[in-house]
Amino acid sequence: MAEPVIPTARKPRSAKSAQTSVDGTGAPKKSTRAKISAAASDVTEKVTETVKSAAEKSGIDWNKQGEQIKSQATKTAYTVADVAKGKTGAAMEGLAKLITDTAGTVDAKLGPQYGDYARQAAEAVAGAAKSLDSKDIDQLLGEARDFVRKSPAVAIGAAAVAGYVLMRLAKGSGDTDA
Repeated sequence: MAEPVIPTARKPRSAKSAQTSVDGTGAPKKSTRAKISAAASDVTEKVTETVKSAAEKSGIDWNKQGEQIKSQATKTAYTVADVAKGKTGAAMEGLAKLITDTAGTVDAKLGPQYGDYARQAAEAVAGAAKSLDSKDIDQLLGEARDFVRKSPAVAIGAAAVAGYVLMRLAKGSGDTDA
């Protein structure tokens, strides 16, 4: 039977390499960690000073620039939201008119009970359109926040459905199922 070979620990090549060598845990020795930490702190301070100096020399007030960009973005978002609100209200009013016009046909083909359902649906859509038109963007945002807080599962589901519909609309009619 062969004798098992027992590995022996190597000796460091020099005293300097002994300080930077790894101890039995695989981590650098404390003196090496302290040196690395000190060097990192020095570099961080130098970079911070350089950036501050460059900002001061450029004469640009970055906080003011950021506030101006934020203000512009907010105004643009409110403008776009207001236009979208107007278009949505008009579309809802058009849908309500279409449903009302179709109610007579529903009366003739399916009966007056179903025609009444169509008229009630048209009134509900018209009421929602008026409600949308009467509120400003901040009120709508507040209501949306409240709705999400009260029923987050429904909000997530609605967002998923809306995302799916938008994806299908974005795809367009490029691919057809054969």
